[in-house]
Amino acid sequence: MSFTHVRRAAGPIAAAATVAAGTLLMASPASAASNTVEFQGACQARAILTQHMSQPLGMSITAPDTAKVGEEFSYTLQPTVSSLPDKESIATTTDIQRLKIDWEIPENTEFVGATVVAGTSKGLVGVAPSVIRVNEAGEPDAAGTILRLSGDNETVGNGPKSSLNTPGGIAVEKTKTDMDGNPTADGSTKFQLPAVEVTVKALAEGVVTPKVRVSGDAANYNSETNYDTFLARAFALGSQQNAPTFCTPKDGKRPANDVPVNAGGQALATITIGAGGPVDPVDPVDPVDPGAGSVDLGSLGSLFQS
Repeated sequence: MSFTHVRRAAGPIAAAATVAAGTLLMASPASAASNTVEFQGACQARAILTQHMSQPLGMSITAPDTAKVGEEFSYTLQPTVSSLPDKESIATTTDIQRLKIDWEIPENTEFVGATVVAGTSKGLVGVAPSVIRVNEAGEPDAAGTILRLSGDNETVGNGPKSSLNTPGGIAVEKTKTDMDGNPTADGSTKFQLPAVEVTVKALAEGVVTPKVRVSGDAANYNSETNYDTFLARAFALGSQQNAPTFCTPKDGKRPANDVPVNAGGQALATITIGAGGPVDPVDPVDPVDPGAGSVDLGSLGSLFQS
């Protein structure tokens, strides 16, 4: 039994404009650029018969081109439109449960906050999407290095609320409709995970490179720490079947651990950090006395003395 979770390219998302109150410096929204990175994901579905698949995936990002040291700036991430097929081999799909996406908090930054952008998802049911900060074990952690999009951290692995065979978290019911609600020719169901706006502060000159989770074991094939995981469900052989699925940004159907990640696991954007920071205010110049009718030529002359 095989399951697919195809992410096809969508138009770049618009930059979110919300700025936290009290920020000293923020990147100019006019400098933001949008980009969609398309890549292949090596996915394993643990079903009655284990499936090894290569799937087209994608991630969109809107981020400023530049920022300054000490400046807070925001960038927005969103997986591209996804599809639940009607049938796979001998199985008839029913739904997807426990959808989860992980991103790394970029190096050379101080994390400020992250939020789900309202109105950017479609076709989702179950637990409302939220973004939290977690550690390598998938546990909520204020010092964690990973941002997780999920439904109350209900996943198929790498977390305290994980399960390989029970419904939960962000879910998708099969409707056989496209993003506009029209019937699809092949019976597939299209859906969209929400965008996440991330705000960080630049720490030093250099670059900031947002990316999906690929550090440590997360880049390895069939790891519960993979950035993209979910529970696919279908009816086959007379009963409901579960297929927890794990995807990593690598080429091929069953890549070895030493195979490098492809473009999907590299920088989604490169933000150049230049020198800068808050500038001390300049003392105001005393106003000219409107009653003064003469100029001290001696003072002016001192400006030109060697």
